[in-house]
Amino acid sequence: MIKRFLQCHRGNMAVIFGVGLIPILGAVGLAVDYSRALNAKNLIQAEGDALALSAVQLGSDGNYDHLVQHFRAATAQRWGDGDWLDTLALDARWLNAVDFQVDVRARVPTTILGALPGYGDAVDVVTVSTARIAEPKWIYTEPEVTDLDPEAADYNRIYVYCFNEDEKDDPETRGRTQMRPMADNAGTSYPQFTMPQCEAGEGLSYRLVNVRNARLQPHLWDRQTGVERYQFHTDTVERQGLPDYDLGGFQILETVLCNTLAECRPVSQGGIIPEGKERIPQRASKPCETGKYMYYGWEDRPPGLGWTDRDYDDIRVIVECPSMEQVGQRSVRLIR
Repeated sequence: MIKRFLQCHRGNMAVIFGVGLIPILGAVGLAVDYSRALNAKNLIQAEGDALALSAVQLGSDGNYDHLVQHFRAATAQRWGDGDWLDTLALDARWLNAVDFQVDVRARVPTTILGALPGYGDAVDVVTVSTARIAEPKWIYTEPEVTDLDPEAADYNRIYVYCFNEDEKDDPETRGRTQMRPMADNAGTSYPQFTMPQCEAGEGLSYRLVNVRNARLQPHLWDRQTGVERYQFHTDTVERQGLPDYDLGGFQILETVLCNTLAECRPVSQGGIIPEGKERIPQRASKPCETGKYMYYGWEDRPPGLGWTDRDYDDIRVIVECPSMEQVGQRSVRLIR
């Protein structure tokens, strides 16, 4: 009986069909559920792109809440909540002054795959949409005044550059580009100097190099060792419409906004620039506006780094507020 049972081939087709049914269902389920997930992802990507493009045109001060609501309504209307899409998560935000990003994560419930062992009940879908706006440039003209104290014992050199906060962690640039020496207190001529032209999202910034007791010793000016040398970067960033300077916590810079160039003179000469020693430096309380001037007064020896008289006039720079230049058309585009 056992021998006959082992030699019996009846019913083999049912066994083979049963065994083969699992991979067949898996292949069909993979095709069906992958197609559902791909369709859902394409919809989310298209809606995310539209949201990013619309929001970036509003500018960083614009309210884009209604665009987010439209996104949610559009996806719910077409795909249903909990049917084709489940647990939809949306993060829309400004990355910087010119880039707007929309991150979407959703789960697409499976139909056939979910019934098979080893497969989940949903497929994760992730999309990223980043739009960038190309703004007109701010055009800066050369400073009206670059006056560095020629009687000081220290050597001082002032640079100007553009700073991009989003690139500050770059080990090579630290977000600083177009670094150009502008003037020093030893009478050096910089005939090739031109002001950097910063792009949208960049701030015009200044760097001060101070070499103690070296004004009359040119061989020490650029030496990196064997001298007492300091340098400070403003790394200027606009916050709430006003420039914010990062100088490592040192009180080294005074800024005053002048309505006219004539105003950017010391009080004793009929202007509005503060005078006197042992004082707290002023900071401009209004942004630089086209047609006005910004005064920068530096203390070459900040409090805490040796003796200082805290008069904030060792280096004086007066720059005309920038004008807007239209470079091409204001445009938006997807970059991711």
